[in-house]
Amino acid sequence: MAKRHLNIEPSYTDEDSYIEALIKVVEEKTAKELCVSVEELATIDGGKNIPTPLVQAMLLCLGAYYANRENTAYATLKEIPHGAKYLVDLYRDYSK
Repeated sequence: MAKRHLNIEPSYTDEDSYIEALIKVVEEKTAKELCVSVEELATIDGGKNIPTPLVQAMLLCLGAYYANRENTAYATLKEIPHGAKYLVDLYRDYSK
């Protein structure tokens, strides 16, 4: 799913290890934001799989990290409405 989101042909494997590393970063980032472990992401909504909005949030972050490999930007960036932060906040437990 990650390669499809990044518009990368499945046969192109040169960056597979980099993409896999980014996936781990995004999973950790999302888990930390929600004060849960990576393993708990799948059961956060009482289900067996990571909720679709969280998957989409992680894909948005993955795309941003993949496209912006440096710590600085040379253009004005603007967060999209109802983007990753919004989708993660749907599952935030504010009591933690």
